[in-house]
Amino acid sequence: MRLRVRNKSNTDQRSGLARRTEDAPPQFHAAPWPPLRNALLSLLRQHRPHTYWGFGEVDVTDALAAIRRHQRTLRVAVSFHAFVMHCLARAAAEQPNVLTFRHGRRLVTFADADVGTVVDRRLPDGVRLPVGYIVRAAQAKSPAAINWELRRAIRVEGLDSASLRLRRQVARMPGWVRRFVSWRITRDPFLLRRVHGTIGLTNLNHPALNTAFHALPPNIYTLTVAIGAVFDRVRLDGEGRAEKRKILCLSAGADHAVVDGMALSSFAARLAQLLESAAGLGEDFVEETQRLMAGENA
Repeated sequence: MRLRVRNKSNTDQRSGLARRTEDAPPQFHAAPWPPLRNALLSLLRQHRPHTYWGFGEVDVTDALAAIRRHQRTLRVAVSFHAFVMHCLARAAAEQPNVLTFRHGRRLVTFADADVGTVVDRRLPDGVRLPVGYIVRAAQAKSPAAINWELRRAIRVEGLDSASLRLRRQVARMPGWVRRFVSWRITRDPFLLRRVHGTIGLTNLNHPALNTAFHALPPNIYTLTVAIGAVFDRVRLDGEGRAEKRKILCLSAGADHAVVDGMALSSFAARLAQLLESAAGLGEDFVEETQRLMAGENA
């Protein structure tokens, strides 16, 4: 009969090491909670509970080519985000169901697409921080005007707005006050317009993403649109030849209590048409931007 001898010393060493690993304190880094994150928490509490989402893809090859051409001419950055905002605001103004909100027993439709979005602001200490910003009546502004407004919102120190100051004040209030304000905003579209605008646009595009990528945005409006990745796809042209095209991933969250699928489909079709036709990116874009540059430098 063969006897198997167990190496007790090695077993004890391994179990002792496991006990020491379990008993060892975890390695971590702690930092103070930024008070401005309270503003984000307040925003998330306003998410519409009856939101449903949709996904789509749009060919933006011509729009990106126009943007590159204008950047070479102007020697300044031209924001793709500003172009999408222009198209979004125009489509919303033409399909006002997405600018309609419930207010008690009434449906309130706003005439202006006040687009709430996020820009990266550089603080005095050099830190960049995402900050909410509203482009008021964006449907009445050209892509050049929106591009310049967003540029100023990012670059100009001290540039502020009443809505931004109000959000900062609320962020520093006690938790029960922030929850009450969030509750009030969800029930008062006029207060929502003052604080956040009437339609939302968020951007998750990144230069390193060259594959299909969609996002599900939190929705505090009747409609929030999210810009996803722009990626390459081979398609056939009108003559059946293969060509590489730039495809934009778009997602949207809509409040089904207010807007139905057919109305949203009409809006989506118009938005896609504006994006694919590079609406507003003609040669007058360069002329208007040059006037804005001259006025700022005067």
